[in-house]
Amino acid sequence: MTRRSTLWTRLPIIVLGIPAIIYLLIEGGIIFAGFVAFVIFLSLLEFYGLKKASGLKPNGLIGIPMALSVCFLYIQYPNANPTNILSSILLLIILGLFMEMFSGRTNPIENISVTLGGVMYVAGLLGAMIALRNWDTLNGARFTMAMIFSVWICDSCAYIFGILWGKKKLIERISPKKTVVGFVGGIMGAFASFYVMNMYGFIRYDLSIENIFILTFIVGVCGQLGDFVESMFKRDAGVKDSGKLLLGHGGVLDRFDSLIITSPLVFIFVLFL
Repeated sequence: MTRRSTLWTRLPIIVLGIPAIIYLLIEGGIIFAGFVAFVIFLSLLEFYGLKKASGLKPNGLIGIPMALSVCFLYIQYPNANPTNILSSILLLIILGLFMEMFSGRTNPIENISVTLGGVMYVAGLLGAMIALRNWDTLNGARFTMAMIFSVWICDSCAYIFGILWGKKKLIERISPKKTVVGFVGGIMGAFASFYVMNMYGFIRYDLSIENIFILTFIVGVCGQLGDFVESMFKRDAGVKDSGKLLLGHGGVLDRFDSLIITSPLVFIFVLFL
């Protein structure tokens, strides 16, 4: 497939997806939380699909309810009752152990580990975006928007810099197309986006240059490394994309891999801000 045909395939998702996400961010509340929970549901299905392709057998009947329980915990932030959520998760873990015992499948330890690991990786990390948006309510969701916009700009700059000037590969054994120049370009894009949004008051919070550097590290470095983490899972499964739901964009997990890492880190950052 040529680059031009790939662009036309991706265009409907871009045209419809970006305004939809901005609308959901502005609305916030249960609507945004429901959207994130749905993304987590689809991403976890794709993650378990990758693990099945690797020869493991995660238990989605246990993993998905656990992931939704984690989402409910984030939805309740900062007034969550952790006792009820923790009790539910512990009961699901015990039920998962019993189900694995009676299933008669091979590699029970690996199956249980990947079931729980998927919940931690997808729901535990990406679900933090719900709590971040709740924290951001009085700020008009601008901090959450700034994070997502910066991730988009970082990815775009990394792609453009890599295509135009990228030669030396960064971690070729995991992602053959990612280059050092593209990685640096992504960091520059993240810094420029936060700097400009802060300068024009979009974030509605006066960030110091030190804070901008911290956010740049979270999005520009950690966010791009999050892309490599997902590429590692895909390479282990021997597939190019986590799914085919989003046309030329691949799977849902492919589109949210950077936010899986940046969301909890930005949430931790604002808690100490």
